[in-house]
Amino acid sequence: MRYRTKPIQLEAVRYDGKNVPDFARARTSPHAGEPALNVDTDEGERICRNGDYFVLTAGGQLLVRGGSIFEAIFEPL
Repeated sequence: MRYRTKPIQLEAVRYDGKNVPDFARARTSPHAGEPALNVDTDEGERICRNGDYFVLTAGGQLLVRGGSIFEAIFEPL
């Protein structure tokens, strides 16, 4: 049997080294040695680098996704 994903909507912000969305601000800290952030996501500790996306799912989960992966899966509404 074959399956496909159901359409979902989520909120996402591409990180440019400065902008941290309000939904992620309380769960970030500076990452030593490079312009990046440590993020306490629902999948564990992740590093968000320039070009990565902060993602807030419909279920309220905070995730970090690499830019190329995110853009291959999602498109703007």
